[in-house]
Amino acid sequence: MAGSRPTRSTPARAAKPAAPQRPPLSLRFLQSGLYSLTLGYVSPRSFFAVAPDTWPGDPALGQRLIGGELVTRNGVGSVVPGSSDAPWRRAGASAQWLDALNGFSWLRDLRDCGEPGTAALAVRLVDDWSEREWRWSPVTWKREVLAERMVAWIRHYDWLSTAADPEFPARLVFSLARQRTHLRRTLRTGLHGQEAVGVLKAMVFADLAFLRDGKRYEKSLEQNLARLSKFVKRYVMHDGIVAERAPHLQVSVLRHLIDVRSALASAERKTPPEIAGAIDRLAPMLRLFRHGDGGLALFNGSWEGDRTAIDLVLARSGSAEPAPQMALASGFQRMAAGTSLVIADAGSPPGRGMDAIAHAGTLSFEMSAAHERLIVNCGCYPGAPRDWQRFMRYTAAHSTAVIDDTNSTEITEHGSLEYRAGNVLVDRADNDGAQWLDMMHDGYKSLYGIVHRRRLWLSPDGGDLRGEDTFVGPEGKLVAVPDKRFIVRFHLHPAVKATLAQSGQAVLMRLPSGRGWRLRASGAGIGLAESIYLGEEGRLRRTEQIVLVGQVPAEGASVKWALTRMEG
Repeated sequence: MAGSRPTRSTPARAAKPAAPQRPPLSLRFLQSGLYSLTLGYVSPRSFFAVAPDTWPGDPALGQRLIGGELVTRNGVGSVVPGSSDAPWRRAGASAQWLDALNGFSWLRDLRDCGEPGTAALAVRLVDDWSEREWRWSPVTWKREVLAERMVAWIRHYDWLSTAADPEFPARLVFSLARQRTHLRRTLRTGLHGQEAVGVLKAMVFADLAFLRDGKRYEKSLEQNLARLSKFVKRYVMHDGIVAERAPHLQVSVLRHLIDVRSALASAERKTPPEIAGAIDRLAPMLRLFRHGDGGLALFNGSWEGDRTAIDLVLARSGSAEPAPQMALASGFQRMAAGTSLVIADAGSPPGRGMDAIAHAGTLSFEMSAAHERLIVNCGCYPGAPRDWQRFMRYTAAHSTAVIDDTNSTEITEHGSLEYRAGNVLVDRADNDGAQWLDMMHDGYKSLYGIVHRRRLWLSPDGGDLRGEDTFVGPEGKLVAVPDKRFIVRFHLHPAVKATLAQSGQAVLMRLPSGRGWRLRASGAGIGLAESIYLGEEGRLRRTEQIVLVGQVPAEGASVKWALTRMEG
């Protein structure tokens, strides 16, 4: 699946063998006993169990934990408290598995599995971590993992205490206080994206938990709530989409803020209006991203997600506002008619600092019919192999047009974006029940002098989606670099069965329900090619894509296509 962007570069000189490097001074200091001393050896005198955790766990995973195995989306590993083979920094384990282990969110799986002795096992694991990991390490004290662990311990305090010895609360509070001290220090370095929301949430939880111990926690709580309020006010855009423009992060951030609201309510505190407003904006936009099957659209590193969890997050948001038709700031568009649903990305890619997982999928769209997905992007489930994560960011992994096998936005070697398709325009109209989208981006203008324009029309009954992709010079001028190949791609969900028909002039698609759709095109050759689908968690599935292929002459090119429901 090609998709690299041509760039200027200079020949690399022959590199000398690198000499062994010592860790930087700051890292060595953090790992030292001296730094551990600075975290403090005095426990807060009081503790308040903030908003006990009410998110459901997975009983099956809890059963596996009782048997000594932690199962995550990134693998399985042994977890036996007190054993010589400590799991917390186990060599050979994947970074994602270690993050999940040290984050302790699996406490809810143990809690909900219904077996006796689970709280006692959880206490032994918490104690084991505290005894072995009292000194900072880059694995077990990673900022976002540390924040997740603090929240998990605080919210499960009451449950853990039911099976603990009388000294356990003091040990837990002592460890939490030290971790809070380090987390507070890390706030001095750059915080951005959903990680910032998770870290500031943990600080709010810790401050509330220790609030009765003195004025310093009251002051810290005010500062952290002010910082979180200021951050979400700009991070959650005016239209309610998070700055990364990623549906799965829409879920995570909304859930974080619901937790903060719940914690403040349990402490009889008022939720700041910026946080309450962000919740109200996030919820309807999360509905915008949902397909007919309840899962998420696959934009910017997302996967289908857990439908039940999404339902619960939306229910607890308290918002009943339906999915809007468009997101004005971020550019996402939603067209629904009959049982058909189209979700399109008609916005600019995320800006610097928010683009670490962003995809070059400008003007891509997805389509579902009732509860079945038809046209998709390739997606990217969490923990997918690193190479696949990069490939799935390419324009070619999206249901849009690609010029000369080149990404519409450059993805650098460091993972950030350059030369964004930044001038993205969209116009929308309704006509006698039919819906129009007229979209345009200039991502290929600097390289080839080509502007990509895509128009979509959805019939009132949803049985007919028509499109036109044009490739012309800016402002109607001639194309600067003619005769470049274009490919308009329609990636199909793995459940869709496709065959060429009408002497290669059309593609017939059959959904699992038996419903059929047909795609016809003019202005380009039509064919079927292999594709990959990473939209389901932990699964890499082979599928197919429809490709419309042609050349862009100096005067430009236009491809018209029609996706029609087949009756009977």
